[in-house]
Amino acid sequence: MKRTAPRARIMALGQRRLAAALACSLVTGCAMNPATGQKEFNLVSESQEVAMGTQAAQQVAAQMGPYEDPVWQPYVSKLGGQLAATSERPQLPWQFTVVDDPQVNAFALPGGFIYITRGILANMNSEAELVGVLGHEIGHVTARHSATQMSRAQLAQLGLGLGAVLRPELEQYMGLAGAGLQLLFLKYTRDDERQADMLGFRYSLRSGYDPHAMLDLFTMLEGVESAGGQERLPAWAVTHPYPENRLAETQRMLDSAKVSSAGLTWNRETYLRQLDGMVYGPDPRQGYFDGQAFYHPELKFRLLFPAGWRTNNGFSAVTGLAEQQDGLLQLALGSADAIATQLQGFLAQDGVTPGSTSSAPINGLPAVSAPFSATLEDGSPVRGRIAILTYGGRNYRLMGIAKEAQAAAYDPVIQSWIRSFRPLTDVARLNVRPARIQVVTLGAPMTVSAFNAKYPSTVPVEQVALLNGVAVDGSFPAGRLVKRVVK
Repeated sequence: MKRTAPRARIMALGQRRLAAALACSLVTGCAMNPATGQKEFNLVSESQEVAMGTQAAQQVAAQMGPYEDPVWQPYVSKLGGQLAATSERPQLPWQFTVVDDPQVNAFALPGGFIYITRGILANMNSEAELVGVLGHEIGHVTARHSATQMSRAQLAQLGLGLGAVLRPELEQYMGLAGAGLQLLFLKYTRDDERQADMLGFRYSLRSGYDPHAMLDLFTMLEGVESAGGQERLPAWAVTHPYPENRLAETQRMLDSAKVSSAGLTWNRETYLRQLDGMVYGPDPRQGYFDGQAFYHPELKFRLLFPAGWRTNNGFSAVTGLAEQQDGLLQLALGSADAIATQLQGFLAQDGVTPGSTSSAPINGLPAVSAPFSATLEDGSPVRGRIAILTYGGRNYRLMGIAKEAQAAAYDPVIQSWIRSFRPLTDVARLNVRPARIQVVTLGAPMTVSAFNAKYPSTVPVEQVALLNGVAVDGSFPAGRLVKRVVK
């Protein structure tokens, strides 16, 4: 028998695997993309897609709270539902949620779970722009972009030599089970984004909205990005097209389709009037930093973080990170169990070695605490302290950890941070209120600068112009509804 060289054997094996996979795809994997009508290889069924989205939506709910407003949630849900009904996948369990987040953003999960922030709602100026955003996110779902990315990961797992088509960040998504919130970090390709823009354009027209509004939308996004002052990567190095590139592509679609605005809907006034009173920017009622001090007016406590530590007020935890990234502090709500039971459960975890426990109060509040050492998943040894205390009918968990080499130096810092938790009694801090949008109807034409002088905002004039979709040296006609930001 003729011996096959090792390289030839490997190539032959790969060819047989590839042939088998391709043959299998003819039966199960090759599907028609419902939005584009093109055949594509997809290993994720619709039921799996919905299941993954449902699981991820549960985790999003635990990490990001909805914007509690009696108008906006039903308004966006109704509008999104109408758009989804015109799509190629109306049978999906579509859900539309307004997220209480000041960032200008929107995202979609497979299966029809769409999220849009109050931050992007505040920056738009018509219902037609909102339709463009919702249509774009619906397009990601109808074109099965997440399912396609997951299928690529599955193909790589099969050993078909297709790993080169994957970006490194996709390697952790080889399995379908337990995808959860990881789906949020499964980035779309530039082609996916362009296709979602095209589908958003399609759904706008189908629903009777003017897709010219997408030009205003991308101009706003360009302005928000420029105002951020961050250096950008070159276009070839990013997956999301730059707003100005999307402007050009949208104009091309408008020219190609010969779209006339006659008879198409914008609903500017309806949209702007609903914005009156919306929270703008970070909401201090949900906790805020003033320097290194953290205040929570609703829960009525304060906490002092170490000087120089980078802090963050997340939805589920407040954190501090040391300058050298070798120490971490975290405050989170505990469970309803007795604090002693919670402490025992934490210290009993695999990889955790407890020190002696204490039941000494913290600033007069019932508390239990203990030092501990542990090993992280990557094998790194850490040491830290945990305290669980009761205040205002809730239990709070305060934990600090540091790398083994710096643990001794950070231990006094962690203890001081834990002891800084105390009731908030400052009336001014307790009564702080968020900034809100106020909508003004102009009785006469007015420049942006004149408007800002007569109706001053708590944000710079450049931001007022951006909020209203005009240049800072521009003007407003008589009768125009104009946004300002007030306390």
